[in-house]
Amino acid sequence: MPKFDEKAIAEFRRPFEEKGGDIFIALGITPVEIDEGRAVMKMPFCPNTSQFTGVFAAGALISLADITATAACRKDDGTFPFSIQLNANLLRNTDAGDVTAEALVVHSGRTVKVVETTVRDEKDQVLVRVTTTHLIVSSAKK
Repeated sequence: MPKFDEKAIAEFRRPFEEKGGDIFIALGITPVEIDEGRAVMKMPFCPNTSQFTGVFAAGALISLADITATAACRKDDGTFPFSIQLNANLLRNTDAGDVTAEALVVHSGRTVKVVETTVRDEKDQVLVRVTTTHLIVSSAKK
């Protein structure tokens, strides 16, 4: 899929907004690129993503990484990649600007995928490295 323009971002966000929002909306996460096996998303520094010391909240950074990893695993085949394990290394932090997560699927099995995600600041410094394991399950409602 090509990079997201304003119209594509609005279409991507619509289902989340129609259901009343979720963490994706609350954190202001925006898709940049989503291809099979790779995803890139951005998140702004704002009150919803910061902690009382004035830097990004670790939970917000990890949520960005998890959401981006999930997008990298997604296929339009009636399945959903549920995160079943997450390992995060918080290497540094920042108090301004957008952060960008890039997720790459490094193992793609029939029922399990493993994704490595890196979160960087606007100076391209690595803030967080996250490895997630996703269980691929049917998303059909019964």
